[in-house]
Amino acid sequence: MSKDIPNIQLKSETVQREEDRMCRFSSLQSLLWSWILVCLACGMPCTAAEKPNSKSDEPRQKEELAEPTSRDVRYGPYLRNVLDLYKADSETPTPVLVCFHGGGFTGGDKTKGTGIGLDTKCLESQVSVVKANYRFIRPKDGEPGYPFPAPMLDGARAIQFVRSKAAEWNIDPRRVALTGESAGACMSIWLAVHDDLAKKDSADPVERESTRVTCAIGRGGQTTLNPKTILENIGGNPTIHPSLLPLYGVETMKDLERPDVQKLMKEATALNLVTKDDPPLYLQYGGTLAGTPLPPDTPIDVSIHHAMFGKLMQDKYKVLGLDCVLSCGDVEAGESDWEFLRKHLGLGASGQFPKP
Repeated sequence: MSKDIPNIQLKSETVQREEDRMCRFSSLQSLLWSWILVCLACGMPCTAAEKPNSKSDEPRQKEELAEPTSRDVRYGPYLRNVLDLYKADSETPTPVLVCFHGGGFTGGDKTKGTGIGLDTKCLESQVSVVKANYRFIRPKDGEPGYPFPAPMLDGARAIQFVRSKAAEWNIDPRRVALTGESAGACMSIWLAVHDDLAKKDSADPVERESTRVTCAIGRGGQTTLNPKTILENIGGNPTIHPSLLPLYGVETMKDLERPDVQKLMKEATALNLVTKDDPPLYLQYGGTLAGTPLPPDTPIDVSIHHAMFGKLMQDKYKVLGLDCVLSCGDVEAGESDWEFLRKHLGLGASGQFPKP
């Protein structure tokens, strides 16, 4: 019986300590609620002070500009063939930046994460901005899927449409730049290096406009859509990306070996289209160039946006003496994307477009 006494005493002491802890916790809760009520009454922030360089204190980039001059302007016959125009305030014709959103060719929208940062600087510097939607490769919103080259051709049509509106929108058709992120970057690069898609004899005046551009800026863009090339140079997941198969309108990886699909794949790869008359490129990537080949368990989002895509294009450009700037974690670009854009659009030192 005497052996039970210490246990009873220990239990009592533990209970007492727990009660004391709960009492202190209750007091802290009361103080906290009192502080919150005071903050709300005074309009003060209720959160604890953070370090000046903390992420929450950094100004956030706006994902879209305040309000377009014209919204959902139809540039083609398909449901997603719409664009937004942000017209620069200028008495003389201005350059224009055409932006394409990302989303793996299966999602995304012109109002989300398209041309972040550059769009604001453009408008401040008398450069108009256009943000365009395009067809998806998978069925969505009541529309069927449209495999390659449908998204790219929509991008080309958007460029042509903008040029056809040059007089009405006060745009200089000689100064057209492209930008995009991920799939939108892939489109921008592809369009920049592709031969002119204009149809000079077309009855449609829009189709007679040129698709050639002054320069292009890509963020996380793919310069090849050939899985063999990707695995050899970058590595990563053998399936490459969920969009790979629907991009070519096939069901299995084995289908990619078909001659007709191989032909599509060759045409879809921007590296195969480079010629000595192609415009300057600025290719940005979030990660580093080092570390390839990546292991098979690498997250797809990492491998499909790898800086090696940019290095392959830079090497191709270098052989032809062309300008391709690569910017990533372990490669110093020497200039920002805005400096690159300003230089190639012919903006003055002040950032303003010089008068003719």
